[in-house]
Amino acid sequence: MSVYWKDPNDETVAILIKESNEIVTLRVGDFITYKRRPDGVKITGFISKQTDTRGPISLTYLPWRVNEKQWGPTVFTLKGNPYNIIAFPVGAPHWGEQIDWETVELKNGGTCPDLLD
Repeated sequence: MSVYWKDPNDETVAILIKESNEIVTLRVGDFITYKRRPDGVKITGFISKQTDTRGPISLTYLPWRVNEKQWGPTVFTLKGNPYNIIAFPVGAPHWGEQIDWETVELKNGGTCPDLLD
């Protein structure tokens, strides 16, 4: 599994290449799910390292709260944003949430719940 920039000049779009060679395009604003977040999260941004143009270090997100029908709040701690998923290979030595990238899927075609009819 690897996460790379679709275009190194556009830090709003990355591609996830799964072990099966399935490619999932991930964009800022997309609604995705993964093993620990079956209700979904909204991608709010990608963190990059200017010295490495292969891909992002991580992606940031807000969790969807089904019962409240709203996004979780933006949170920062002494370590930074806890809603920060490490993207491999570039993000390997950095702090953040480790997830099973093989379980990442676009939910509702990537459309966030607050935009659904």
